[in-house]
Amino acid sequence: MKKFLLSVLLIITLLAGLYNLNTLSGYTGSSAKMRGICVHGEDIAKYGAKKVLTEIKSYGYNTVFLLIKNPQGEVYYNSSFMPVEVPVLKETLEEAHSLGLKLYVYFPLFMDRHYGELHKSERMVSSDGKTNPYYISLLSDKYFQYIKLFLGELLRYNIDGVVFDYIRFPNGNYDFSPYFESYAKSEGISFTYVKEVAYKTFVYPADWKTMFLSYGTDPQVTKWVNLREQIIRNEAEILKEYIKNINPNVRVGAFMVARGFEESTDIKKTHAYQMVNFSQGYGTFSNLDFEVPMVYLKSIDENAEYAVSAAKKLKENGAKEVYIGVNPYNISTDETNKEVFYSYAFGNGAVLFRYPLFNIGKTEFKEAPKPNSEVNCTVETSTGVKKEVKVNTDEHSFIPDYSDAVFVQEYYAFKKILLYIGKLTLYKYNLLSKDFVTSRMDTAPFIKDNRTFVPIRFVAENLGFSVQWDATERKVTIEENGLTLEMKIGSRTIYKNGIKKSMDTAPFIKDNRTFVPIRFVAENLGFSVQWDATERKVTIEGLSRIDK
Repeated sequence: MKKFLLSVLLIITLLAGLYNLNTLSGYTGSSAKMRGICVHGEDIAKYGAKKVLTEIKSYGYNTVFLLIKNPQGEVYYNSSFMPVEVPVLKETLEEAHSLGLKLYVYFPLFMDRHYGELHKSERMVSSDGKTNPYYISLLSDKYFQYIKLFLGELLRYNIDGVVFDYIRFPNGNYDFSPYFESYAKSEGISFTYVKEVAYKTFVYPADWKTMFLSYGTDPQVTKWVNLREQIIRNEAEILKEYIKNINPNVRVGAFMVARGFEESTDIKKTHAYQMVNFSQGYGTFSNLDFEVPMVYLKSIDENAEYAVSAAKKLKENGAKEVYIGVNPYNISTDETNKEVFYSYAFGNGAVLFRYPLFNIGKTEFKEAPKPNSEVNCTVETSTGVKKEVKVNTDEHSFIPDYSDAVFVQEYYAFKKILLYIGKLTLYKYNLLSKDFVTSRMDTAPFIKDNRTFVPIRFVAENLGFSVQWDATERKVTIEENGLTLEMKIGSRTIYKNGIKKSMDTAPFIKDNRTFVPIRFVAENLGFSVQWDATERKVTIEGLSRIDK
């Protein structure tokens, strides 16, 4: 039986040693991690909104992504001017909110067969002059107004978010429509030349490399590709502003193709391939509220670690929040759960595609797991299996002996740091290399009154917590995953989630840094502390939940 990856994950908490999880994920302690799942309107109609959403809620998801307009151009609410497939939005929204779930809606932007059949002149055009009834030009003013009318109707409902899907081109062979010809020429681009390059790449002799190799080296091709990306960026920003003007509380994001986030010699895995075909760059959607790179491992021929590269690259280029799009199709549940783990550790959560095409599961631990211990765990899946398992943990593994389902809750990361009295170097353990990576503090730990004091901000942030300083009250607040510690300079009183406790020594300021007694604070954060008197070394380690 395959091993539930909730732990191969921990084996690979790997990168918890390489990166500060708090920094890379953008998590501040107050923002809940996304645990989303996509649903199609037909499935809501087939199984019923109450059944679908109750099950989704019971397995730990907090957000439903509902396809609201399909590629045929049919919608899933009662529209006054668009064809209706089945009107499930009202019922789904009411049920979701009654259960405490958020409801986001998504739709393919450039795909609309209904519109394309009625307005043939608005379609995208390929380099060989062909059109597809599904592909509508992104420079069509008529279609843009059509989408705005659609959004105006949609936003009469109290939805929580709108996601642009297919806000891109089908590939580099489109769009050579008159709209783009006029625009390209106005930007000094030789439209005829670029069209010939595309024809050679995608039509005859269809070598599927010329245009990709030309991007970044051929000025005309590069300008053309960048122009297409700018059009997509502008359209996303205009639609976001339009939505926010109607309802400023609606969050706006985009699904995006997830190629080219790592260097590769395989053309299909390069940034050039991503840009030439889809014109979605690292920063194209940085002005939206969130981005969802579709790290569908089967289709992009990557492994779960690729989710880390996607999250990191988008964050480096201004992404506010990154949710990893996960598709379990033809991927082992171990690898899928591993990808979900990375979504929490390095992004802001995961969006699974889609209900009910894979088994969903949940785990429940009788107590919070600790390294080098045994804990009882209940595993339950949508196939009707419910099983009690014992989990043995150490710093290399965390493996319940069961899995044939995808889980979105109860993920833990192993963390371990070493500090030496009087030294500025902090060591963080990397599980992959089985070694420590180092970083430098600007002030060193020391011993006072037989207690070890450490600079709390540097230590807490390296354990994945956020730290706030209130200069007026001279108060330090440490937060993460629903846990809050508050303490004041000079006071032995500490508040853990509002409950008053007493320390035997008080925090104080030295060298403009707040120092705290590390054992008391770390243990209240859920970590163990060991003291090595010979080496004058402090070891802090523990398992930290990362899916909240």
